[in-house]
Amino acid sequence: VFVYFSLSGGRFTATFLEHELQFTENWMISSAMATQLLSSSICSSWLGGMADSWEASKGGNNNGRLLIMSLGLLLSTIATLLHSLGPLYMNWSSEMQQSNSDLDVVDSETDDSQPNMPLPLLAYHLILRALFAMGTAACMPVLDGLALAQLEREGRDKHEYGKERMYGAVSWGIAHIMFGPAIDQFGFKLLYLTVILSFIGCVITFQMYTKSNSANQHFGVSEGDGLLDPCANETTKTPDKVSAKMKPSPKGKRYRRISFGDEDFFDDSITVHTNNENTQERLTFVDLIRLLLQKAPIFNISFIISLFALFIGMSVVESLIFLYFEFLGGSNTMCGLTVVVTVMFELPLFHYAPDVLKLMGSQMMFQCGCLAYVVRVIGYSFIPLSHPYLVLFLEPLHGITIACAMTSSVAFADEWVPTGYESSGQAIMSMTRSLGQFVGLCIAGFLEGRTLYRVLAVIVTVGSLILGMGTYLANKPKSRQEEKQSKYTSL
Repeated sequence: VFVYFSLSGGRFTATFLEHELQFTENWMISSAMATQLLSSSICSSWLGGMADSWEASKGGNNNGRLLIMSLGLLLSTIATLLHSLGPLYMNWSSEMQQSNSDLDVVDSETDDSQPNMPLPLLAYHLILRALFAMGTAACMPVLDGLALAQLEREGRDKHEYGKERMYGAVSWGIAHIMFGPAIDQFGFKLLYLTVILSFIGCVITFQMYTKSNSANQHFGVSEGDGLLDPCANETTKTPDKVSAKMKPSPKGKRYRRISFGDEDFFDDSITVHTNNENTQERLTFVDLIRLLLQKAPIFNISFIISLFALFIGMSVVESLIFLYFEFLGGSNTMCGLTVVVTVMFELPLFHYAPDVLKLMGSQMMFQCGCLAYVVRVIGYSFIPLSHPYLVLFLEPLHGITIACAMTSSVAFADEWVPTGYESSGQAIMSMTRSLGQFVGLCIAGFLEGRTLYRVLAVIVTVGSLILGMGTYLANKPKSRQEEKQSKYTSL
């Protein structure tokens, strides 16, 4: 899947829009990337919940989640291929320019041989970017949820997610270092071929994965004591994890018992969605948000705000950074090399993520990611023109940011999401990240160059301070009166 993300554009998406689709203005590129992220943020939570629901309905053999991922990748592939119609139209329009100069253009012409993009064509490309994002939004939270569920089935600690994520980083880096020189050699039209080949590779991989795990069972939410596998008779207890269970009251009314470790309380405000008594009951998006706020609301809210702020900054690094490297004088090969340097520092962090997470906790690990981001982007803003290779000394900090932010946010979501809802919990994290990136790209539409990176550094710093304050307030000793009130409220 990470190879697909790389070969369908990856970090080269902005330069693909500029050189292949002829997005001649920075605001056009920012608009396309922002549209993509807004679509992703809107769809990710819904698609993650659908994946969990389909997974439970199909027997828990990963068929539901893999089906969602396959359909998503198919949609993204079709949307990418349809982009090829845009350059064909622009070439035809260029040939007709001498006889027809009354085209409806976005702005005045910047090139004597090539007209600017008409508004309808720009809208066409924006729609395709939105469809592409809908497809990829069906993959990342589902992939994270799939990894967590697989770790649980194998009886492994879910903190080992980082070790699994390490393989994604490896494939991401290898694909980019190969893709960069290939683009220099053959141009961005190569992307239409690579997206087809990588999609076929994903489908084959999904089939192999399904066969190898056909005997494994999916753990879901069920009635009764503990968390039941919908395809088995054994009950699996998870005392250290949040769980949600249904119980019938003496009057036949249904209510939900929410468990946080050894603490239980009952909540009849959460709607039960079921068709009959034999249908597994599913939590809605609103139910999951309530679970998020049930325990340590100050810390949880501050973590979400800090995650949102960090990805405001990450939006430019993930989407537009290669344009900045081009501004400094870098080539596509050099851009691909920056990804390899990043991955080299991600690998040890992902590999030792369980140990680092246990040592530091999700909050401190996330703070380290924020610090690495701030130092890096401030460094970017001081690199002189014609010296693009200096960015390679700063790229290791990007690896630290990615490894720390992704590992800690996945662990944070897994601490409160019920078993069987791994994709839904990760979808909420994905939605937060995408919304942050959308806001960041909107900011990038007004600011450019070195000023942009310095402003983003300030935003991420503020988010990090909010998390620190939230952690302090959450750990602040309570008075006896507050403890009594808290206990009364839970009851």
